[in-house]
Amino acid sequence: MFKSLYSGVSGLSANLTKLDVIGNNIANSNTVGFKSGRITFNEMLTQTIKTASRPVAGGLGGTNPQQVGLGTQIGSIDSNFNQGNFETTGKNTDLAIQGPGFFILSDGHSRSFTRAGVFGLDSEHRLVNPATGLKVQGRMADEQGNITTGPLGDIVIDPTMVVPAQASSTVQLMGNLDSDSDAKGTIMESPSFLAAAQGGDVLVEMSGESDGVLDMNPGDVVSINGRIGGVEISSETFTIAESTTYQDLVDWLNTAMTNAGQNISFAVDATGALQVTNNTGSTLEGLSLTAPAKTQFNTNFSFASSIADGDSALSSELRAYATSDDLLSELYDANGNALDIDLSSPPALLNIGGSVGGNPVENQTMTVDATSTLADLTTELQYALNINSQPVEVNDQGQIIVRGEVGTSAAIADISFSEEGQLNSVLESAFSFTETQQAEDKKTFSMATVVYDSLGGEHTVNFHFEKIAGENEWIWDASLEGDETIINGGSGRIRFADDGSVSNFTFDDDSGALTFQPQGGAGEGASNVTLNIDYGEIGKLTGLTQFQGEGNLQSIADGYGTGSLVDFTIDQSGIITGIFTNDTMQTIAQIGVATFSNPGGLVRSANNTYTLSGNSGQTVETFAGMGNGVTLVPGALETSNVDLAKEFTNLVIAQRAFQANSRVVTTADQVMQELVNLIR
Repeated sequence: MFKSLYSGVSGLSANLTKLDVIGNNIANSNTVGFKSGRITFNEMLTQTIKTASRPVAGGLGGTNPQQVGLGTQIGSIDSNFNQGNFETTGKNTDLAIQGPGFFILSDGHSRSFTRAGVFGLDSEHRLVNPATGLKVQGRMADEQGNITTGPLGDIVIDPTMVVPAQASSTVQLMGNLDSDSDAKGTIMESPSFLAAAQGGDVLVEMSGESDGVLDMNPGDVVSINGRIGGVEISSETFTIAESTTYQDLVDWLNTAMTNAGQNISFAVDATGALQVTNNTGSTLEGLSLTAPAKTQFNTNFSFASSIADGDSALSSELRAYATSDDLLSELYDANGNALDIDLSSPPALLNIGGSVGGNPVENQTMTVDATSTLADLTTELQYALNINSQPVEVNDQGQIIVRGEVGTSAAIADISFSEEGQLNSVLESAFSFTETQQAEDKKTFSMATVVYDSLGGEHTVNFHFEKIAGENEWIWDASLEGDETIINGGSGRIRFADDGSVSNFTFDDDSGALTFQPQGGAGEGASNVTLNIDYGEIGKLTGLTQFQGEGNLQSIADGYGTGSLVDFTIDQSGIITGIFTNDTMQTIAQIGVATFSNPGGLVRSANNTYTLSGNSGQTVETFAGMGNGVTLVPGALETSNVDLAKEFTNLVIAQRAFQANSRVVTTADQVMQELVNLIR
């Protein structure tokens, strides 16, 4: 009877403790980094009423022992170190641990450990837990930003931290230099001029007296038509080739008539017309040359309806592109109209006008007589426009090509011709020049970059590029905006291959680098600055290139001036990186973490911390991301891993168990009361 009483009391005590554990879990369900507790029970001592017996050979079998338990006791209260969820805070000093690690905290004498990464800076700029003042442990970096070795210590983020200046050593040049950067002169073209066709003129380029160009193309077929004494002329056809001349056509006609047994001959007349002579003894009727679907050709190669024996006849006059040797008095415009320069009372006078460099051409008059050629006119035009570098020429299409001097100061705005004392609209229209290239000045390119000396002084280096006319080569030079003195390497040349890549980069003094001496102001006392120029790889389209079309030129130098700390960040490995006013970043420190062989053996302490115990194992001091499965989540906190649904369920179970054990005690008490009543 007393055993059941004691058992009930032990059950009450154990479940009361379980309620304490559950209550603590629920109370800390919003505690940052809290790890829930779990309680387990063990059976207490048992009393053996009868021991077990063995089976007897050939007799009775064995019997089990008879034991009565003496209640329960607490077996263990364990911490559940399962990962909690993350809550984003956005504060750069808040940290959450993912994995089995702990932050290391110190009070200056001893260390404790926590999963709660609620950190901030104190008045001495140490990284601490602001609720307890415990200092976060880690390793500081040296002046070069390298994490030091040795034991972990306090982390200090000094707002007065300064990064010393680093002198520039390399300037990188990037972008495209326009290959079309030469200075250009105006190019103007007149319409084509025509002259009487000659035997050597190419047939596909000829025009007729009427209906303009003949419009003949390689592959077109020509036939001869006509009747002699009422009998049709029979001959083979003639196929036009790209190089077929007027004389080739004439030779074919004469051969065809000979082969046909007809005494008909053809020749090129001085006017360019095709002349035919009939010596057949009969009248030649309906003579013409025809090509399918070539109206202009057919019209210009028609003859009189009948040509008597012994007579000659002419087709329309044929024109060809004029050459520089053709007489001005015998020229036609592109439509076949005669220029009609009046030589009836020579000499005729042509006035040359226009504008060069924004100024009108000085009054220039050309005297024209029966011997004046197109070459004479181009010479006078060149003189009038003050062109010295290139002659004014007549191309193979009878056009006058004017190439002005380079640069906008010599730009040709217009060219005009007029016949003095005559209203000659055909001549004036024939000399209506069209601009095919606009005058441009030489293009130069520049880029600038800021470089630093050993004391952090800023210096602006300007690079200038000027193309050598007609070459894939540029002259470059460097200049500085202040009082600096360039010692060497201030100019050179850069050459490009046909594919636009750099093929050679040289310095005029063969120094191989640009060196200047800082002077005055911030540069006073600084060492000379030597800059290697990175123009890209030879043969590769990196750095500088040369293609047609402008590019975005830019230059970037390394180095920096002195910088003050303005902010800092913490990454997943716990490295604290400072951000400085000179746009540089440097490592300040790294937050340490601790791992244990048995984290469940740690002793819970106040303020959500843990301390070592004999069963936790020794502290392994390390850093996140070192292959230990630990990483940090900046700007976030780990929430409690308490499962409220589970805790409420356990709460009900513990309450019911406590209630049941109280019933055992009550029942045992009633039995004892009945026992006492037996003596009454």
